[in-house]
Amino acid sequence: MRMESIHVIANPHAAGGRGKRVVRQLRTRLADWPAPVFVHETSRPGEATEWVRDLPGDAPSGPLLVVGGDGTLHEVANGLLQRDDAMASRRPIVLLPVGTGNDFNRMLRSGDTIDEVLALLRNGSPRPFDVGRVRYSDQVRHFVNLLGVGIDVAVLQRRHRFALLPGLLQYLGALLSALVRFRPLPTTVRYVDADGVERHLAGRTLLTAVTVGPSVGGGFRISPDARPDDGLLDLFQVERLSLGEIARILPRVVRGTQKEGRRVHMRRMRSGYIARSDQGPLTFELDGELMTAEPLSLEIDIVPGALTFLDAPEVDGAIGPGKSGISRGPDPAPIPEPTGDER
Repeated sequence: MRMESIHVIANPHAAGGRGKRVVRQLRTRLADWPAPVFVHETSRPGEATEWVRDLPGDAPSGPLLVVGGDGTLHEVANGLLQRDDAMASRRPIVLLPVGTGNDFNRMLRSGDTIDEVLALLRNGSPRPFDVGRVRYSDQVRHFVNLLGVGIDVAVLQRRHRFALLPGLLQYLGALLSALVRFRPLPTTVRYVDADGVERHLAGRTLLTAVTVGPSVGGGFRISPDARPDDGLLDLFQVERLSLGEIARILPRVVRGTQKEGRRVHMRRMRSGYIARSDQGPLTFELDGELMTAEPLSLEIDIVPGALTFLDAPEVDGAIGPGKSGISRGPDPAPIPEPTGDER
């Protein structure tokens, strides 16, 4: 049984403020943890990246417990991978998903409750996860699940209008709103496939998405066979479709039953390059976060096993939330919420 120090990085604004309530409950549950617990609540975008990047190398060992959505996890991952030391491989991550979409959590075998997170902190098994890497305009960033170009960006720009809806419905409402005005982008994609063969796609596209895992937008299974530990990225590209064609394909994408077709491309790739064929700037997003830069091209590859997560063991071939098989053990007795940054 593992009883190490814990560094909590929490976004209290996640999911419309639900993160703050979850952090309060978590502090209470961790109050009598037998090792030091350090809690840092973020107050602005980018703060989690800075905090993890600047964490002293001699800080007490133990996992990073991320409380937030995919965007918070994105920041923590980039902070770890910007470091010069090997902390990304030495210090495992545990995720308590408190976001809108929580697509990364769908890649984990464990669940999404405080009880299940406490079980992982005690008995979770280290599991390596691949991450994507993108180079643009002399910058390098990593993504834990998604790089998106096209309608995905327009959806994020409208998503706040549907904030009262849950993840999948929120994305769907923003998508329908975006489709009214969106014009497909003239896009060129060059990529190296799983066999090392260079290939090419070009046309006016509705969406170009590169993922580590199977789902985006709170449950759209655009790459249902994707795995986060196979050393490959998955490319999902949709060319210009009519509204009727979109209406027919959306239910299949939710279920993950869509197939490769004349205008729907599903490919495995080791690396790739995305640009607009009209030489215009690209607006893109990473893990549900809009990037402020508008480069002329994106160079993408994968970093196998770059991060380590504590996860449940695979039980009878079943993976996914609620199938952990981890013994939780006795829960700490609730006590009043502590004050200060430690415990």
